[in-house]
Amino acid sequence: MKTLISLSKSTVLFVVFASLSHAAVLSGQVFDEKNSPVSDVQVIVQALQRGTKTDSSGAYKLENIPSGVYAVEYRSVGYAPVTRQVNLSKGDATVPVALTGTPLTLAPITITAAPEAKSSLNTPASVSVVEGRQMDRKRGESVAAAIQNEPGVSMIGEGSSVAKPVIRGLNSQEIVIVEDGVRSEAEQWGNEHAPEIDPMGTSRIEVMRGPNSLLYGSDAIAGVISINHPDLPNAHLGDGPLRGKFTTIVNSNNNSAGENFEASGASGDWGYRANVSQLQAGNFRTPDIGVVPNTGESEVNGSGEVGFRKDWGGLSASYSKFNKRVELQNPGNLFPPRENLTDSEYQVLQHQHGKIHADVNTNPARLDITAGYDWVNRKEYDSPDLDTTQTDAEGNPIATVPPAQPHLNWIEASYTLDAKAHLAPMGPFQGTVGVSGLRRIDQSLGVVDLTPSYNENSVGEFLVEDVPVGKFDFTFGVRGDQSAYNIQANNKIGIDFSHTMNDPHPVNSQTLNYAAISGALGAVYHITDPLAFAVNVGRGYRNPVPFELFAFGKHEGTGTFEIGNPNLQPEISIDTEASLRWASPRVKAEVGLFRNYIHNYIFSTFVSQSLLPADFNDQTIPVVQAQQGNATVKGVDGAVSVAATDWLTLNTVYNMVRGFNNNGDPMASPPTNYLPHVPADNVLAGADFHVKSLGPVSHPYFGVEEKFTTAQARTNSEEIPTPSYALMGLHTGGELVVMGNRVTLDVGVENLFNKNYIDYNSILKEFNIGNPGRNVYAKLSIPFGS
Repeated sequence: MKTLISLSKSTVLFVVFASLSHAAVLSGQVFDEKNSPVSDVQVIVQALQRGTKTDSSGAYKLENIPSGVYAVEYRSVGYAPVTRQVNLSKGDATVPVALTGTPLTLAPITITAAPEAKSSLNTPASVSVVEGRQMDRKRGESVAAAIQNEPGVSMIGEGSSVAKPVIRGLNSQEIVIVEDGVRSEAEQWGNEHAPEIDPMGTSRIEVMRGPNSLLYGSDAIAGVISINHPDLPNAHLGDGPLRGKFTTIVNSNNNSAGENFEASGASGDWGYRANVSQLQAGNFRTPDIGVVPNTGESEVNGSGEVGFRKDWGGLSASYSKFNKRVELQNPGNLFPPRENLTDSEYQVLQHQHGKIHADVNTNPARLDITAGYDWVNRKEYDSPDLDTTQTDAEGNPIATVPPAQPHLNWIEASYTLDAKAHLAPMGPFQGTVGVSGLRRIDQSLGVVDLTPSYNENSVGEFLVEDVPVGKFDFTFGVRGDQSAYNIQANNKIGIDFSHTMNDPHPVNSQTLNYAAISGALGAVYHITDPLAFAVNVGRGYRNPVPFELFAFGKHEGTGTFEIGNPNLQPEISIDTEASLRWASPRVKAEVGLFRNYIHNYIFSTFVSQSLLPADFNDQTIPVVQAQQGNATVKGVDGAVSVAATDWLTLNTVYNMVRGFNNNGDPMASPPTNYLPHVPADNVLAGADFHVKSLGPVSHPYFGVEEKFTTAQARTNSEEIPTPSYALMGLHTGGELVVMGNRVTLDVGVENLFNKNYIDYNSILKEFNIGNPGRNVYAKLSIPFGS
């Protein structure tokens, strides 16, 4: 660790004394396919959050840009977005750009959840991005719904209300969720503990596949999902003092309706934005059962941000609040018959998230500082008909738990501070030095203490270097982390009077110290202008969380009896991936191979009911215990979009992943060498028919898609295999210009033929409850203002 810190200091000092940087000017002209100038094109340097617009001659000019290499975006309505990697380390640069009216609805191609914002063609790691019209079309009842068909992504879910992401076969603590640049916690260790972020107010989601411990520390073994609200408006890009948008989504399967109202504006150097949303959903329906009771939800959310920007940098503050009540159907008796669907369990989730962000352009480094706050209050309420009377050793009643008190309740508060210095170029090297700190306080406050309370203190230091050399873009870095978990003594673990269980498993006061080194090395070779080959090798790590170490008792949300393992050791992963990418106006494609070896992989698996306490009143409940072993996760995933003609686009997404417990026995009955929650192979194939206009409607489209999912028999221990299925969907929509604003409408049907199926990662599959049947949806967006 001392070596890493010394290296960081040496790099900074060398740059200070050897390479003082100077401001540069970026200029150029933007043309269309006919070589005519294009006015009002937004030219944005994402790393600096600065930009301008082209004038009537298509010309643009940005002054006082710190020396460096930047991804510059060029955006205009009706044209495909363009990203150019511009080198301003040697002075001013003139960059002419040609925009094309591509028939492809291309995803954005600038990655922001990285040390430096850059084009996806210059990033060794595999990344998917959803925003703009794609976000309008893919937005759903959960924030994760928008990415469920991205390469490498699947879901652990219950109906439409719970969607917990899986990336390349890994989930929960192996994935870091980031909201507006700050880690967002949802106590991810539970199957139903999904991201707690407003699905209606989100504008952009990036999925970074593969280990990202280099930037985010512990838990980022499978990848990072970066979820963002809209950027602050900028008057220098033509944003006016007031603009807004009303969005609504309705779904027929569970009679859900959601609305979002947002307003934003800019004047001078200042900008602001705010939104408020609500979502109501009833019980979902399956083809064979009909209505599944107690599966509805309700949400009320909101967020806001204010900030200003100068040539020297900017300062902003943001805050968001998430409130959700979700019902969970975990039958007390095995289903069927339908009369057994009597569970009335529910959860109340409250989440607050905020940050203060400053970026300062200095010589020889650009400083990026973020102070974050994340607070989650999870309350899990048992069925009200349970016996909540507590008794003494002789069976005499001594107390009655108030019905309003949650069976399980965790409150977690996290305070983070991240500081990065984007160093001035030193020859071909452009580095980022950073330090991050975390203070986390977790309290267990419910009727039952399933886990002990604890606090965590962590600090990490990292250095990342980007090195463009000819047709190559190299990226490498190293990070050191130190963490201390201070576990509070608890003598009530394993005591649950509401379930007549009295088998204490006390936890002593203790401090657990962990330290880790992580790193990454990657390269992108630009074979031709649109074609690139990328290779990335990363070392990640993850510390076990107190739930995995000390849990003992019934977890209401999952309907399982959870048992921890105090002997768990940190996970260490070595991930290797290679991908081939193509990005042109007619073709956008990426196909990747990956192999992730994880030493001491932590997973939960079903074990014998004999481990249940003798006085526990439900001796049939599944018992799950934390275990550990070496694991290998490997596979292939990719996506291809081809504009076959100006009116036809073909889309394909393919996923295949294999997860093996290297310490398991493939000859056992059943085999024990498969990891849990590894999704079945699947391929999505679709076609979109579109034109530029149809009467008053701009960019109308009609599409059809079918998703084929194979049977999954590679089951872990007592997991239930699932058969294959195929689902067809239809979608249509377009834009209508009203008073200068683009009103959008998207309508479609999912599971067109009302297919009865069970997804392998459905929380309800053990009860033989299928996934939702046919669903007709409509999504309307009405903007207003300047």
